[in-house]
Amino acid sequence: MAGPARAFDAPRSGVDRRKLLVAAAAYKIKAVAMRLLAIIWAFVHAAVEQEVAYRAELLGNLVRSLIGIGTTIGGIVVIFAHTRTLGGWSLDQALALLGIFTMVNGLVASVLSPSLNKVVEEVRDGTFDYILLKPVPSLFLASTRRLVVWHVADVLLGLAILLLALTRLEVAASGWGLAMFGLVMASGLTIAYAIWLALTSLVFWFVRVENITMIFNLFFQTGRYPVEVYPIWLRQVLTFVFPVAFITTVPAQTITGREPAVFLWLAPLIAALSVMVAIRFWHLGLSRYTSASS
Repeated sequence: MAGPARAFDAPRSGVDRRKLLVAAAAYKIKAVAMRLLAIIWAFVHAAVEQEVAYRAELLGNLVRSLIGIGTTIGGIVVIFAHTRTLGGWSLDQALALLGIFTMVNGLVASVLSPSLNKVVEEVRDGTFDYILLKPVPSLFLASTRRLVVWHVADVLLGLAILLLALTRLEVAASGWGLAMFGLVMASGLTIAYAIWLALTSLVFWFVRVENITMIFNLFFQTGRYPVEVYPIWLRQVLTFVFPVAFITTVPAQTITGREPAVFLWLAPLIAALSVMVAIRFWHLGLSRYTSASS
């Protein structure tokens, strides 16, 4: 009886061992996630304190955001005063696109731009070693440690414009529609991050790349208008080479019901491919980095 009993107990012991390993892995992942969230919260808290310390400057920045978005809306209204459609888009559809562009621009300006631009400065000055010595993944730290809180106002203004446009368009919200919009918006933000990260990684080969922001903005600003308004060759570039179309135009088409279903699934695929290539490019550049102490 002992022999069969041992044969029966062995597989069950193996199953229990696998369950224990899975539970340990889950606990470790949860602990790492909580630690990273705590770090992000510390960055946010420090950024808010810095902004509040200079209230006059904060107020001035908010007023500048209002003036900027008002000027942009005025420009679109002037354009539609002379035409009924722009690349097949109505005024309200174009406003929905502008709202999404403003939201994404606010997120880029509040997180990506200050954090990754700091990497360029540190590599140039030879102080990037301090990031590599921290007990935190260098890419995570390089991507999140600098925040400019007042640009959150741009995100809120963009959301207000989007909601106004959808109200005027009488778009009926549904769970499926909101889920698809969330999917393409997340994909667009991922693509924006991947592009910015890839451009930042060039600093490991070419130390003086201060014009990275200008390069990104040169293409990103085209997302202010529907991609259909551009010549066919530029439209292809903005869709498949420097995919700004998936950052602004595709989400706007999705939420307003203009987008073919194929793009709903193509967006996350391009986002996944873009971020994998960008991260690989980052690590390749990081392997070439020569620290200031060497």
